[in-house]
Amino acid sequence: MKTKQVGLLMAAVMAVSMIAGCGGSKEASTATDTSNEAAADQQENASEDGKYTIAMITYSLAEEFGVDVLTGAQEKAAELGVNLVYQDPAADMQKDIAIMEDLITQGVDAICIAPVDAQAIAPYIEQAREKGVVVVNWDIETQAEVDAKVLTDNFEGGALGAEYLVEKMGTQGKVLVVSDLESVTSTYERNKGFEDKMAEIAPDVEIVEQLSSGTRDTHRATVENMLQAHPDITGIFCADGDRTLGAYVACQANNRQDVLIAGYDATPEQKEIMQQDGAECNMICATNLHPDNLGKLSTEIAYKILEGEEVPEITMSDIDLMKAEDVAAGK
Repeated sequence: MKTKQVGLLMAAVMAVSMIAGCGGSKEASTATDTSNEAAADQQENASEDGKYTIAMITYSLAEEFGVDVLTGAQEKAAELGVNLVYQDPAADMQKDIAIMEDLITQGVDAICIAPVDAQAIAPYIEQAREKGVVVVNWDIETQAEVDAKVLTDNFEGGALGAEYLVEKMGTQGKVLVVSDLESVTSTYERNKGFEDKMAEIAPDVEIVEQLSSGTRDTHRATVENMLQAHPDITGIFCADGDRTLGAYVACQANNRQDVLIAGYDATPEQKEIMQQDGAECNMICATNLHPDNLGKLSTEIAYKILEGEEVPEITMSDIDLMKAEDVAAGK
């Protein structure tokens, strides 16, 4: 496999305080970013009723993935009879840190977090645990010492996309990998899993990487620029939902439905596109992380630790591949 690193296209991460999943808003109970003041009110109410308070911090609630994680966490919290509070860092590292500091001050019992920056958040995780707060790290793995982790096999997820892309595209061509910052460990590992598998099963395929950091519109612009710079691109790999959808829109806008996309997250919006386009959809697959299950597992494990139960250091959540041909066939 030939690998070429091309120039960087960076965009500032958009700080948002509302959820824009599936092309529109979710219900208000999951669609509104909880401000520090509102979270403090939730914590005060939690203290009054004597229940545990577990905080959920997603990477961003602007992504449907984050909304689905939160929904799963809320369902599990209701089942367990605990209070769940949440705040949205909106993919902003400084906001992520401020939220951690705020939750430590509030005195929540546990924090479940997928950090924006796995390294930068480490000192604040340490502070939380020093204060007796249980910390469960999910999805984006940090090397900080935590009480438990809930992860998916990111390398395997990337490899699944590579195998299916080669099945449909063949062992020749050029593939664009729309990459993320290395500090976002989950997407970094997915890209690594994809590229390693491509090197194994299709060594003649040329890989070009392009960093794209920001919103779905940023990713669309990134892919459009790369399609113009490399008109011989035959495939694209994207390691999260917004990059996948940005790539799809870019291909549609540039009449490049011949470019096959192996994506990630398997969101309802992606499934709807596959249903609409049918078996010939160029978004051929998306690795499904079952985000609601990530939210449920993280909340349940935090609760078990608070109850004094032993839990595994790492719990792996299942993944599989959503394929356009299966969706079109009603499977």
